[in-house]
Amino acid sequence: MDTQQEVLLFVKAGDDGKRYGACPFCQRLFMILLAKSSLQQLQFKVATVNFAKPPEIFRKLTLRRVPALVHGETALDNVDEIIQYLDDTFQTPSLDYDDVDADKCCRDVFQKFCYYVKDVSKDPSQLDAELAKKSMRFWRQRTSHYLCGDQMTHLDFELLPKLHQIRVAANALKGYEISPKLRHLWGYIARAYNDDLFTQACPPDQEIIVHWAEKPETPNLTMEQKARLARELPKYSFDLPISSP
Repeated sequence: MDTQQEVLLFVKAGDDGKRYGACPFCQRLFMILLAKSSLQQLQFKVATVNFAKPPEIFRKLTLRRVPALVHGETALDNVDEIIQYLDDTFQTPSLDYDDVDADKCCRDVFQKFCYYVKDVSKDPSQLDAELAKKSMRFWRQRTSHYLCGDQMTHLDFELLPKLHQIRVAANALKGYEISPKLRHLWGYIARAYNDDLFTQACPPDQEIIVHWAEKPETPNLTMEQKARLARELPKYSFDLPISSP
């Protein structure tokens, strides 16, 4: 495989069928490519896919979902397979980690968010408890910038997009706010907001809101609300609560 060939990452298109959409798995792979390209001659391009009218190369390669990756003769549309391929083909920097406690820390929180935002659970107490548990039991004990050290690893690329979508979507659709008292959790999020790997790959708030509003059982948006979001300039909630670090 000629590693100098350009990598093409297909991601979800936004509400207008063209802009960058708000799939957390797409952001995860976008961040990995940014990290891999920072230390070696990896060139990549990101293209959006509107499934009503997918790009010709996407159809020709019989890709079925996003995120999807094309590199030379390789075409993949399974997230785990894409990550393994990138690690095998572009080994620097290594994004691997070996931290059982950190791995446990990433479990459950997104599931609790999905239950809450989809109205499976109308009470946010389980989500509150899961976020508080992670803040107190894990980040309070860490001196590193990220979950497994001072540089992001695969675990951060998995968790941070989800945390950000919890913040934006739960607030817009359910009026939920991550407590500013969770200072250690907010400190972790703040470091991501100051890292180009996160901000360059982050979709705008409007797309995150629409992405979740269109899910089954979630509070939907009126046509007027969707039209207003479409007219707005892209917004990114990278601010912090006043009492957080």
